[in-house]
Amino acid sequence: MIIATAGHVDHGKTALVKALTGTDTDRLPEEKARGLSIDLGFAYQPLSDTTTLGFVDVPGHERFIRNMLAGVAGIDLGLLAVAADDGVMPQTREHVAILKLLGINQCVAAVTKIDRVDDDRILEVHHQVETLLGNSEREKAVIYPVCAPDNEGIDALKNELKQRAKSLSVRSVSGYFRMAIDRIFTLKGTGLVVTGMVFSGETVVDDKLVLSSDGAQVRVRGIRADNKVRNRAQAGERCALNIVGRGVSADTVKRGDWLMHSNLRAPTRRIDVDLRVLDSENRSLKHWTPTHLHIGADHLAARVAVLSGGAIAIGERGLAQLVLAKDAFVVHGDRFVLRDQSAQRTIAGGHVIAPFSPKRGRARPTRIAELQAMNRGHSEGVLDALAAISEAGVSLTSFSVSHNLTKQEVDAICESLSLKQVGSEIEKWAFCKRQWQGLLDRIEQVVRAFHQSKPALSGIDLREIQLTLKPYVETSVLHAACSNLVNNKRLGQRGACLYLISHVIEVSDFDRQLWTKAATSLAPDSGSPLSLNQAAEVLGVEKKVLEKSLKNAVKVGEMASVAKNRYLPISYMIRLGHATEELAERAADGLFTVADFCKKTETGRNFAIELLEHFDRLGFTERIGNNRRLKRSAAVVFSFSGEQQ
Repeated sequence: MIIATAGHVDHGKTALVKALTGTDTDRLPEEKARGLSIDLGFAYQPLSDTTTLGFVDVPGHERFIRNMLAGVAGIDLGLLAVAADDGVMPQTREHVAILKLLGINQCVAAVTKIDRVDDDRILEVHHQVETLLGNSEREKAVIYPVCAPDNEGIDALKNELKQRAKSLSVRSVSGYFRMAIDRIFTLKGTGLVVTGMVFSGETVVDDKLVLSSDGAQVRVRGIRADNKVRNRAQAGERCALNIVGRGVSADTVKRGDWLMHSNLRAPTRRIDVDLRVLDSENRSLKHWTPTHLHIGADHLAARVAVLSGGAIAIGERGLAQLVLAKDAFVVHGDRFVLRDQSAQRTIAGGHVIAPFSPKRGRARPTRIAELQAMNRGHSEGVLDALAAISEAGVSLTSFSVSHNLTKQEVDAICESLSLKQVGSEIEKWAFCKRQWQGLLDRIEQVVRAFHQSKPALSGIDLREIQLTLKPYVETSVLHAACSNLVNNKRLGQRGACLYLISHVIEVSDFDRQLWTKAATSLAPDSGSPLSLNQAAEVLGVEKKVLEKSLKNAVKVGEMASVAKNRYLPISYMIRLGHATEELAERAADGLFTVADFCKKTETGRNFAIELLEHFDRLGFTERIGNNRRLKRSAAVVFSFSGEQQ
């Protein structure tokens, strides 16, 4: 169990920790000289049942509040020290407020220096502390009078802490590893060491992790936790990690950086939050107020964009977006504290709702509804609520990063909620049953409206459906939905176009017969197909007559116009599309040339260039210099039913 001391300067926090553990946490020479804790101090007290109490002795002086915040993040319990001679002081109140803002609801208090006052004064300060903790909405205050140098009252306090440790639930190690770095130093014979609180996941010796600052990869060479050499570090522990990496040194790592799994390195400068203004403020928190943000061990400038009403009243909660001056690395649920522009006082705090927030439309009703849905404690509840209101589906890639969930954890949540996953292996989207059926219905309505406006055309392609649908639906999701509609006979398919089963286009016998005759020339078994001029000559018809007929074939989805004077039967173009996909899959790095395509398809260079440029326009291929690579799969571009054509 990790315990953070809190309280006003010179109220005996360090002496209290020394009495409880035997360790003097004033480790810096400057601290010794000045008699106060400037930086974070650490001490450990092993218990008989293998449990260890870890103490973070944080500075009490107001100028060192930033250091206190770095130590308090991720703490299990607060240990409040109040000197009997001084009583409750301004920084005492501020520390208690910070503990509350950071979600540390367990707190034990010690009235220190009782040897300096009489019993009446001890009782008076006891009542002050009881009132202070009562106002912070905690359970009934547990307060112990102590004199640390004489060990008076220390055993009773120590027993209380032991009982708290035994009743503490084991922290989950789910999610990827992330640790907030608050100290960096080098040791002779060991190398670079970083210390901090492990917020989630676990890591073992030889694991590969990354630094948030520049993405540099490091290897974990050694681990110390609970003041012991360990093979593993996990959520809820304060750890020291010996790391090594190319170009990584004490000069390139700083307090406030994160050491994390590579999947979590997703920087942001806009964070949607649930914010509470302290009761001690004398005015509301107005829109665009400049502040200092403390989150994890980091400290950075932030503007508060209030999302409703223009201000958040004293003692009230509200939704806001924090606009940051530099990159931050946060996840849903992270606690934070805001201090005023001069960094003299704590004014507000809360928790992260959405790490990746939009620049525009942040206060639209739809966005506010999303934030309210996301403002829940558990990831399962958040995903359930989002899926219920998201007409275009919930991005599981974004959700997994925002909530620090592995793919297996996301899949398990989707299964428990009976959500449908659609999309590609790279990007999946989740739908509840109602929203999925709603999407299918909207697509069918778009196709029906298209027939009503353009009855002479055979159908509508995927791109036009995507441009018409509101809200916007990702291509892979749209393809899955269209495949469902085709497979369930709600829509028909001609090439890359969709149509209502009831939609019929009248085609003349002349056109049908001419298309059949032209197919042999326009879709040969080998070699390049004939151009329009060549096909007209072979068929013995005028070019204008053949061109008009082939344009009709394009309208009904039988042909494709791939270039000027170049028409291909849809089935032939799809066959060449699948050949292109096979070529790319077998090519080094997925890159192929026009010559490679000609060899694969046994076609000429001029035709190959025309067809590949058409594929580029379709978004099927992408030109890179003299090479090309696939941009989307043939199934997505040419087919909805999933059947080979």
